[in-house]
Amino acid sequence: MNGFSLSLEPAQLNRLFPYFILLDSDMKILHIGDKLKDLCKDCLNENLYDHFELEELNEDGQPPVGKSSYIRPRHGNEQISGSWEKSADQSSLFFAGLNYTTDILPIPNTYHFDLILGNMGFGFIEMDAEGRIRYANSRFCDMSGYDLTSIRNQMPDLLFNNDFFLKDAVRQESEDKDAELHEIVFTDAQGNQRLWLAGRAVNYNESNQNIGWASICFDVSEHKNFEQELITAKKDAERAASIKAMFLANMSHEIRTPMNAIISMANLLSKTTLTDEQDYYLQTVQTASKSLLVIIDDILDLSKIDAGKLNLEHIGFSLPMVFSEVMQVITHKAVKRGLEIDYIPPKDIEISSVLIGDPYRITQVVLNLMTNAIKFTEKGSVLLTATVLEDNETHQEIEVLVKDTGIGMDPEFLSRLFDNFSQEYESVTRKYGGTGLGMSISQKLVAQMGGYFNVKSQKGLGSEISFVIKLEKGKTADIPAETKVVHNEDLFAGRRILIVDDNEMNRLVASTVLLGYGPQVMIADNGAIALDMLDEEVYDIILMDIQMPVLNGYDTTKALRARGYTGVIIALTASAIEGEREKCLASGMDDYITKPINEELLISVIDKWIQKKAGPVVAPVNDLPLYSLDGLRVISKGREDFVTKMIEMFCGQMPDSLNQLNQAHNEGDLEQVSKLAHKLKSTIDHLAILPLQRTIREIEAVDEGHVSAANLAEMIKEVNDVLNQVIAELTEEIAVRNNQ
Repeated sequence: MNGFSLSLEPAQLNRLFPYFILLDSDMKILHIGDKLKDLCKDCLNENLYDHFELEELNEDGQPPVGKSSYIRPRHGNEQISGSWEKSADQSSLFFAGLNYTTDILPIPNTYHFDLILGNMGFGFIEMDAEGRIRYANSRFCDMSGYDLTSIRNQMPDLLFNNDFFLKDAVRQESEDKDAELHEIVFTDAQGNQRLWLAGRAVNYNESNQNIGWASICFDVSEHKNFEQELITAKKDAERAASIKAMFLANMSHEIRTPMNAIISMANLLSKTTLTDEQDYYLQTVQTASKSLLVIIDDILDLSKIDAGKLNLEHIGFSLPMVFSEVMQVITHKAVKRGLEIDYIPPKDIEISSVLIGDPYRITQVVLNLMTNAIKFTEKGSVLLTATVLEDNETHQEIEVLVKDTGIGMDPEFLSRLFDNFSQEYESVTRKYGGTGLGMSISQKLVAQMGGYFNVKSQKGLGSEISFVIKLEKGKTADIPAETKVVHNEDLFAGRRILIVDDNEMNRLVASTVLLGYGPQVMIADNGAIALDMLDEEVYDIILMDIQMPVLNGYDTTKALRARGYTGVIIALTASAIEGEREKCLASGMDDYITKPINEELLISVIDKWIQKKAGPVVAPVNDLPLYSLDGLRVISKGREDFVTKMIEMFCGQMPDSLNQLNQAHNEGDLEQVSKLAHKLKSTIDHLAILPLQRTIREIEAVDEGHVSAANLAEMIKEVNDVLNQVIAELTEEIAVRNNQ
């Protein structure tokens, strides 16, 4: 509202705004809501600032009219949320207080900072991106003579009358390589001048985003020889600021590496013939793996949201289709628990057929609400409903509600429902599981979409949790077209792919997936080995891990580009932290894929880059070997006894396979020729018999009628000649191996 009129009776005001405050133009309190009288009995006719602390002020130092905000009593840990409005005649201010919350810490992150900085013996002060004071530790307050309550949200250069704290000076100094330490004369709150040694630095989050600046200060009036200790303390403080980013990056990499093997190998196993019992065990492994991956992604999502780096989609989608997909995913869980589950569409106004927004994040929020409802409901029902609250030509405001008959929540817990890692009781975590991140992430996602949550719950009777978002109406053309890509088994036949990764599990997974599409796959344990291999051979694609001993992926790529290497390099890494993609591309890589490997995505990305190149890779001048045992070594995890048995089987069974192929060809049985060629194809691919990879696939397709009789005869002869030569060379290889 642009202005308000006090035409309402006090009783009506109390019902609408139970924690309201009415002020005159001098900020004198004229009236307060009944529920505030217990907190502020003697505040009438006194100045607002004597009794309450404001979250923020506008540029004129006044309450931010027209904005949602909160105030706090100066003596207590309560918080009152509402909004500030000005009367129509501009003569008075009105705080429309709506909600009251207890046990709010008066200083954000105080506990976190004090743990790190509290005992380091120096003053620490932190400013936000606008240059206003947001935190100071107890040592700084002792040194300066100011208490944190009185200086928070103030501009430090004006408050302390000292140019050292100018925001622009910090920005200019941050452009230098080495931050300087300054001797400054600081006048404390009592008017005493003290000599301080102070340093300042821009504050970056884990995504390398500027979120303000900080300063550390030491009173050297009597102890100037502490300068070196201050430098060390400054480095310690900067190191502490990067702990969270380092933890997230390392956690992501260390957990995703084994997850890559588990998920990818389980997917490959699902393509084989399994008994019902084996299929049940496999589905259990896949479900558990995906659950763990959800937890990892939740923590990374939380980090991105807190850093303001989570980008939302702005595309056309069908909200009823989102609900349908959620119901499809979740219904079996409800049925398994014996619950009634249903989706109830809007009764009065239909949801627009196309809305503009982020369907993936909306799905994430709805799925989280439905999952929680089912998880915490022992009997009864779980219902998903949607209501159009506002409908105009351009937008719809929609409330999505999930209602259950579950265990409900205590009123005390409702105030903590959206806190990170929040669970009502320890026993709830043990019984129902979960990290306590789902609701926190959901609330932040909805807030980023411009929406809000409503929660009603009664212990033992159930809960009603809804969120309200306003979405733009769209057209059918705004919905992205979905194309399902189907890849055939000889997609990469004749291509050469190099996998550079120090982890044996990762090499095995990637190699096994790729061999199903017909390329020759080579491996290197680290970047140094890869550089040596690339001195002698050329590859269509290089899949590059990042964290490797000897030479990491960044430096390997830079070295290759410095040599003039122009081939395609794709990062294949377990590090999914924000900014990792940009670092990979900046080092010279062409693309970026995270582990665990999504087979369809991996194949699509490789195919995309191969299509950009004109034709297969040109081999070096030196002759390539007729076959390679590297594929067998990957499958056997380096066991040479297994490799020996495999080539013995090849030499023993291949003559009979060739006789069957020749007989089917002589009898004109093209269907049998195609089947036998299909069996030979996997053997030829695993042994990397390059001259036959394309030929055997053309023979496999002979029953489609695209190969003439003369050409087929030539290809059959080529297969016989090459495979007989391979048998001869492998027979010699076996003799050497058995004599060792």
